[in-house]
Amino acid sequence: MPREYDLVVVGAGPAGLMAAKTAAEQGLRVALVERKERITDINRACSMMLVTLTGKYLEERVRLNSRDRKLCFPGYGFTVTYDGPHQDFYTWAIYSHRGNRVRLGSYEENARKGEGGRVSATYDKGTLLRSLLEEARARKVDVFNPYNVIRTELRGGRVTVFTREGRCFRGAFVIAADGRASRIAHTLGCNRGRAYFGTAITLGYEMVGVNPPEKFALFQIFLDETPSMRVWMTPRATGDSHFVMTTSLTPGADHAGAFERFSKKGFFAPWFEKAEITRTLTSAGNALSHLVDPYKDQVLLVSDAAWCQEAEMTGAVISGWKAAAAVSFALADGNISRAGVASYLRWWKEEVLDKYDYRSMMRNAVLPLCLTPDEIDFVLSLVKKSLPSILDPYETPKLVGGALAEIMPFIAGRRPDIHRKLVGMGDVPLAAVFDGCIRAGFPMPVRG
Repeated sequence: MPREYDLVVVGAGPAGLMAAKTAAEQGLRVALVERKERITDINRACSMMLVTLTGKYLEERVRLNSRDRKLCFPGYGFTVTYDGPHQDFYTWAIYSHRGNRVRLGSYEENARKGEGGRVSATYDKGTLLRSLLEEARARKVDVFNPYNVIRTELRGGRVTVFTREGRCFRGAFVIAADGRASRIAHTLGCNRGRAYFGTAITLGYEMVGVNPPEKFALFQIFLDETPSMRVWMTPRATGDSHFVMTTSLTPGADHAGAFERFSKKGFFAPWFEKAEITRTLTSAGNALSHLVDPYKDQVLLVSDAAWCQEAEMTGAVISGWKAAAAVSFALADGNISRAGVASYLRWWKEEVLDKYDYRSMMRNAVLPLCLTPDEIDFVLSLVKKSLPSILDPYETPKLVGGALAEIMPFIAGRRPDIHRKLVGMGDVPLAAVFDGCIRAGFPMPVRG
């Protein structure tokens, strides 16, 4: 027989843990079901950045309170305990393969200001998960792991969660926080109609001894590789360590070879002369448009299960908190229905769909699909000014686009071929831009 609860949460990442502890704080009986045996272990590639400490994201300006060991969300009115390390960084530097760059924020000026000049910071995700898990258990959340959830079923006004291991859990609602490859979204047929842009593959290395000119910065580097590939590098929250990862929307690309060439030859090789790899991590996930309707059959989908690419930790905890609050209101009102959780659905439409166009997120990956590495190098060499200090995957394409607009007349005179491509980038549908990635990827089949 299924175990009976008010709410069953699937997935014990930041969103699921936040949802479980929030619902339990409001007196609900909560089950949390997770596939990992060691919930706080981080075994996939992750940069662990706070998005963002310098501007608003989802109408929130996150505050990192080191004194009281809190991540504060003052706009929404909650805090998250975080007693782990962090590392401030002071610019987002976008490099060509030859070393020309655009910077969001002046590293020198921001570093002099210290905490007041940081673009954002990295944190330790395992520590964050541990804090959330401890709080959830302290509030009597029943945690079940390792169990692999395979589907849900609505019957008689209650929704049952089934696992591959034969366990069942039943609640008035389910919150699906089971990530980019959400099996619940898949089996409910929620992915029908979502645009697919390719399968993102990441090979990442935790390294010590990396020596970039700007030690505490976020680096985005366009590689001279076919198919197109980028490197992302961030300082880790602890010690003299960095996380360096190659990413591509083309499965089968030579990530290891690309990293070897990047770190041993050319402009960036001096950064890695004394570097050592301490750990290797990977990840894979489909790039989909936002889920338009994150509710079906008393299941609320949150965070990466419904987002384009990823919600970031910020979006994860906010969406988990909003969904749990909506469930609490629905149960208090005895309204076990879509209307009962209207506050979450309204937030999703007004704060996510209406304000965060998934096409802006995907524009981050458009440039190397439209220009050659040498053409990117030429364009970046023309941008001389520092852009505003910000870490926001939706706002950055607009800022970089504005900087390119200022130099477009010069590009038209010197390189009309590049000018035509840049102009065309805004006119060509994303499906056409990503056509090669789409054909090379492996989307999950959609079930009705």
